[in-house]
Amino acid sequence: MTETVTNMDQRAVNMEARRQRILDSAERLIMRESLSAFTMRALAEDVGLSVKTLYNLYGGKEAIAAVLEDRAFSTIESELIAMPEDPDPVRQVLKIMRVAAEKGIKRKAIIHPIWRGDQDSPNVPVSRTLAFMEFGAGLAETALANALDQGALKARFDPHILASQLTVGWFGTAILWARGALGDSDFVIRVQHIGLCTLLPYADQELGEDFRTEIASLESQMAPLPKETGAKRTASV
Repeated sequence: MTETVTNMDQRAVNMEARRQRILDSAERLIMRESLSAFTMRALAEDVGLSVKTLYNLYGGKEAIAAVLEDRAFSTIESELIAMPEDPDPVRQVLKIMRVAAEKGIKRKAIIHPIWRGDQDSPNVPVSRTLAFMEFGAGLAETALANALDQGALKARFDPHILASQLTVGWFGTAILWARGALGDSDFVIRVQHIGLCTLLPYADQELGEDFRTEIASLESQMAPLPKETGAKRTASV
């Protein structure tokens, strides 16, 4: 009986290892090419399995891409949790926003099509994106609560509401980036700009001056947003 259980456990371990190997290969292919160029046949050749076996394991290209998108979000969340904490809680808030953008850029081949709304993108539940936003808002809220306790910001505020404002600003910028209106570097610049502008009303005079200097510097680095025609705007909705 013990031997049977051990064999079953080993088969489960082997199956999980194979699934992870397939996902790793799919991620490499998508990152190297694009989601639209990714095919089950190319994946089958890369991992040495038949296309039929891959369909039996995952159900198709869209299902694999959806798993990878979820894994990308989970990885970013883990990396943000492991990020060294800044002793200044206000700088911690800004750091969270910047690092989240930088981590997203590293996985843009996976994330771009989802947020851009491509026709060939996987049907990822909206709840996963909302969960990612709520996670980021939670990190920001904790840092803002610390800033309030330490008096790092002058004006009184509700950490939950202010964290929500920062998150909405971040994600709106991420959508522009995913749709090609912003390049990678401009995505990071504008995320930092949004953070500083949102926090500015709550800063004392000295910190406010620092913020204004940083805002001016960021604005000098911003690339202009492309002007779309009405037809293009309608098509992208």
